[in-house]
Amino acid sequence: MLNELEPLLKFEIPEIIFGRGSLKQLGLCSRRMGGDRVMLVTDAGIIANGWIDEALGYLKQEGLKAVVYDNVVSNPRAFQVEQGALEYSRQECDVIIGLGGGSPMDTAKGIAILASNRGRIEDYVGCNLITHPIPPLICVPTTAGTGSDVSQFAIIADQDKKIKMTILSRAIMPDISLIDPRLLQTKSEELIASTGMDALTHAIEAFVSSLSWPLTDPHASHAIKLVFRHLKEAVRRKSLDPLEGMAVASLEAGAAFSNAILGAVHALAHPLGGLYDMHHGLANAILLPVVLKKNLEHAPEKYALIANAMGVDTRGKTSADAAMLVPEKIEGLINSLHIPSKLSDVGVKAEDLSELARYASEDLCMMTNPQRYDVHEIEKMYLDAL
Repeated sequence: MLNELEPLLKFEIPEIIFGRGSLKQLGLCSRRMGGDRVMLVTDAGIIANGWIDEALGYLKQEGLKAVVYDNVVSNPRAFQVEQGALEYSRQECDVIIGLGGGSPMDTAKGIAILASNRGRIEDYVGCNLITHPIPPLICVPTTAGTGSDVSQFAIIADQDKKIKMTILSRAIMPDISLIDPRLLQTKSEELIASTGMDALTHAIEAFVSSLSWPLTDPHASHAIKLVFRHLKEAVRRKSLDPLEGMAVASLEAGAAFSNAILGAVHALAHPLGGLYDMHHGLANAILLPVVLKKNLEHAPEKYALIANAMGVDTRGKTSADAAMLVPEKIEGLINSLHIPSKLSDVGVKAEDLSELARYASEDLCMMTNPQRYDVHEIEKMYLDAL
């Protein structure tokens, strides 16, 4: 008989269609989701790169009508989600496609929430507050890092309060993740590097999360291995082989963190996006070594396994000694990518650290970090990253 006091574990992911040229399946996927009039959520950069025209062609082949909503920016705003939901209703759409990086996909999730649940997006901040099923949702990532296409997270900015709001619910897991590595080729070297560091952070934090378990760990560990194998080459050459490797890394890291949740790096990164509009992947990259050094003593066995996944020779070393090699390995990767390594390099001011620490201490992601940190400890981590 099942002991009701025992914790139950689950592992949820969307249907995944992966491969070069898989964007061609977009019309068929939309049709079998019951689509007739589709809202395609994207941004101006994706349109300029030609991917929306290609996507619209595949929708047209299936006889589908399409509405393009492109009022999306990095760190998407609550008002943009609400405007999109009004347009979805006005145009009588029945399927939503998020095509882009994390911002269009999270905006698509927010629109989907309001399309069936009404109200304002702020009403759904927190865990499992969505009561009505959302419309069919297909996500097509154009970056290898956010994992939004396979996760039950959406992050939306409140521009007035200058904070980022976290929505966590099984209800916003996409129905289909359609991953075409070709779409990564039009991104800048800096964006490939930053989103790749986002994927690495997802994988590491999922692996050491208090909610990790034997179904999340292999995905997280393999994602770490893939990032160290492919990210530098993806940035340098932008050729399909390493980009495809990074697409798999993003997918596996996303599946891991969606089910195991995240940790202190993300808790500290979210307020930086809210207050400074900083790119999320870059914030993670800067904070990751600092938070790791603080976390090491609380999960040395796990970090020793991470060192192995990174390719470090840990033979003859204790778990604690092997774990100590992880921050140095990550700092070496960051330096090789030629992205900023300090918060002061991207305009963060010392006088804002106490406010940032207060918001970080309240972030949902802090709950599953190997150790809970108070406001003073968090402020010290920000200071170390400055």
